[in-house]
Amino acid sequence: MPNHPPRTARSGTALLCALGVTLLGLATAGCEDDTAAASGRQQSDATRADVAADSDGGRTLPLGEPTSITYKSGSDHMRGALRVTAVSVRKGDHAELRTAGAEPSDVRTTQPYYVTMAFENIGENSLHYPFLNTPTGLEDTSGVDDQPLIAADTEVAACPGKDPDDFAAGAKVSLCKVFLVPNGARPSRVTYSTGDATKRPVSWKVTR
Repeated sequence: MPNHPPRTARSGTALLCALGVTLLGLATAGCEDDTAAASGRQQSDATRADVAADSDGGRTLPLGEPTSITYKSGSDHMRGALRVTAVSVRKGDHAELRTAGAEPSDVRTTQPYYVTMAFENIGENSLHYPFLNTPTGLEDTSGVDDQPLIAADTEVAACPGKDPDDFAAGAKVSLCKVFLVPNGARPSRVTYSTGDATKRPVSWKVTR
């Protein structure tokens, strides 16, 4: 008569096998859950970082306070991040305007002001021909956006504003921009477009 393993032994073996499969399934599911959770955390962190980068859009900061913005410009449309600071606003000189080739009517009817901005590339990409200073604006006490100086001959020596051709990750630069404020008005605030939110520029209050 053939020898058969006891029924209880077979049942125990089947139970262990079933338990092993179940545990393996749970372990696999657990790994998938952990991976999904990690991915979700990364996406959430990225979203928070994007929000933080442009969180000062629409706000007015004290002159000299830095802010982080999303960068999307330049000749190659590279996306990155900048730390931007309106450092100072100072009254310029009419004689320097004439030397720079300004129109005689501008010399007569406006007062030049020099706005100095500081930029730092806090992103991971080198930015080529970035036009860092282009979004800089100046608003006067009448609420008018003042016109920057456009001189054919040369830039104002006391306010150099030539952008770097390449702005590497971690690089810093200070640039100046000349604005022509109508006689009788004063600068009120410096503005800078913040990344994708160009209709909500960050600004800095100009104090006397």
